[in-house]
Amino acid sequence: MKHIIKKILLSALFFLMLRGWASGQQPSDVLTLEQVVDLALTNNQAIQLQRKAVETATNNVFKGNANMLPTINLIANSEHSNNNTEVGIRTFTDNPAFINLEDGAAATTTHSVVIQADYQLMGGFSARHQYRLLHDQQNISRYQQEVLINTTILSVSELFLEIAKLQAREELLSENLVIGRERLARVEDQFQFGKVSGLAILRAKTDLNQDQTALDNVLLAKNNLKRDLNFLIGLEPETKYRVSVTYQSPALLTLEELKEQVIANNPELKLGQAGIEVAENELRLNQSGLYPSLNAFANYGYLHQENDVQQVAELENIGYTIGLSLRYNLFNGNRTRNSIQNARINVDASTLRREQTRDQLIAQAIKEQNNLAILQNQLQREEQNLDTFRENFSRTEERYYNGQATSLDLRDAQNALLNAQITISDVKADVLRSHLRLENIKGGLFKKGR
Repeated sequence: MKHIIKKILLSALFFLMLRGWASGQQPSDVLTLEQVVDLALTNNQAIQLQRKAVETATNNVFKGNANMLPTINLIANSEHSNNNTEVGIRTFTDNPAFINLEDGAAATTTHSVVIQADYQLMGGFSARHQYRLLHDQQNISRYQQEVLINTTILSVSELFLEIAKLQAREELLSENLVIGRERLARVEDQFQFGKVSGLAILRAKTDLNQDQTALDNVLLAKNNLKRDLNFLIGLEPETKYRVSVTYQSPALLTLEELKEQVIANNPELKLGQAGIEVAENELRLNQSGLYPSLNAFANYGYLHQENDVQQVAELENIGYTIGLSLRYNLFNGNRTRNSIQNARINVDASTLRREQTRDQLIAQAIKEQNNLAILQNQLQREEQNLDTFRENFSRTEERYYNGQATSLDLRDAQNALLNAQITISDVKADVLRSHLRLENIKGGLFKKGR
């Protein structure tokens, strides 16, 4: 009974020490994985920049940016010149055949204002292809955002789970320290009654120091990872909190279901398909150079001119002009032909890149799902073994307090139980990490982060 009361007192003391350390830092909150992901989606600078890129690409999609609408310009000119001018006029008579006029200060003043509209009536559908390219660029920016969100969520989640592993290890090591202190107190009592030698006390102190060092190392690693996570989710580097993880065993898919989800939802494949569409529209745009272009124009304007040299001293026009212009390239050094060939090559290359990406992603998904299945089986075995380690520790502890086991026996049972608990905690985190990696390949993280 005495050792039970002592154990309770030591546990309470250690709890108060931990509480005092935490209050000395800062009041801490509890963050779940969902909350951390929300913070990353809201505060991550890379995602914010990509959202701006999507907005820019969306603003660029309008018909006027693809030359599908007429352009209207207001053109105004005002000129004045003053020159020494000599003019020779043919009289169409024998004598004199020419009349020369010379003016030492001939001034010319011209003012004109014109409103002109230009519109391409036919150009091999180049405007339509340019408009489709604008849509393609918009899609590419959106799929790039999906890829970035997937990558960010995965990075944040992996950091979070690693912190959760260290936090669980911290709790287990803290409990281990309580047991170690109790063991040291027991050995010191036995030494006073001459039941053990001073070497037993040294061993107990050494074990306690090792446990404290292990705890210190875990705290250091955990706090460093928190700083990295805080940067990704937009918090101050020294923000304190605890993480909360709810473990759920994810269901496995059949091979065909896995392939279908990867092909349908993976943002990298969507990005690759958008690249193919860009290449195809660029090919069509280059092919439009094989056709003539027909442009229409119309203007309405005013012209006023004063001239000291010409026969017409003053000229004033007001009215409109309409017209058509046809342009057909007969030869430009084979630039159009070569650009079409290169565009066809780019279509084939984009298709091959997407197929290569698809095959790689499917292989990664199958590999990750196999890894997930192995981890789930490992977790089941470790959880079954945990009961054995707990029972062994409980019996060894009871035998130790009854004088039937040594301090080293208790230490061995204690370490065995601790390692089993740490292994289960680590495997649970690894199961969740593997599941998140698989969701990343399947494109499921973006759906959760919308």
